[in-house]
Amino acid sequence: MSEKVKLYAAAFFAALGVLAYFLIPLHFGTYVPSIALIVGLLVALGFFVWSEGASTLLQFFREAYVELRKVVWPSRPELLRSTAVILGLIIVIALFLWLVDLALLAVVRFALGGA
Repeated sequence: MSEKVKLYAAAFFAALGVLAYFLIPLHFGTYVPSIALIVGLLVALGFFVWSEGASTLLQFFREAYVELRKVVWPSRPELLRSTAVILGLIIVIALFLWLVDLALLAVVRFALGGA
């Protein structure tokens, strides 16, 4: 079976499980829609694991974990300083935009002949 067919089958069974969950009437029981959903998702997972996409996805997560281990995280004082600088800049920019808004409001009022 080709890889595309496996992935399409996985998507089909996942969608079928979700569709069955919403379309099975409750008079069959409250657990029947949930069981249909779980079975559809398990079959979809089986097709996905059988495809090459699962090994590619697993390799991606392994490489992402290796790269995450290389990250140098900031210390607490660096983090607090950076946060304070960002909050200060946000306040300054907000005040600037407020003043620009007031000035433009005054220009528009003057242009329209208001007070």
